Amino acid sequence: MPFKQSLRIVATLFFIMVAIQCINTFTHGFVSQFGIYPRTLEGLIGIPLAPWIHHNWGHLASNAIPLCILSFLTLQSGLKKFALVFTFITLVAGSCVWLLGSSAHHAGASLMVFGLWGYLLGLAVFQRNMKNIAIAILVFFIYGGLAFSLLSYQPNISWSSHFFGMVAGLLSAYLFKTHK
Repeated sequence: MPFKQSLRIVATLFFIMVAIQCINTFTHGFVSQFGIYPRTLEGLIGIPLAPWIHHNWGHLASNAIPLCILSFLTLQSGLKKFALVFTFITLVAGSCVWLLGSSAHHAGASLMVFGLWGYLLGLAVFQRNMKNIAIAILVFFIYGGLAFSLLSYQPNISWSSHFFGMVAGLLSAYLFKTHK
């Protein structure tokens, strides 16, 4: 995918998250209730919405740059593949959080950060070529620390979003690999 087109898409994702956070700020956190609330009927709406919602500006800041970088790298496989992977991770990981997550509002793009991280690392395993291996090395070099957050529990951070995002990303790398 052309560089400028990838940048436009990444910028659009970023501005959607910022706009939603502006609304959340001006409504004193009203939007946060639309995250995933496990095992409730109301919580189902959060499955597609949660990656776009952040509880505060610090939460958004910690997710925005990794999401933009990982989205840009994923877009190198093409827009259709990116849309397929993004949707798959959102729905599969979000559904797992809804089924198995702790009783709290789970929101934030970290589900997608871990999902795209898992996808890009998984491509190097399931679709071995120099481009995917080089991207996986770069991604692991920059974001290898994400692995440590999967091994620890921190209050008020959705471990289940991180874990199920990564699993859905790895699964999407396997399911959507290109056969040559």
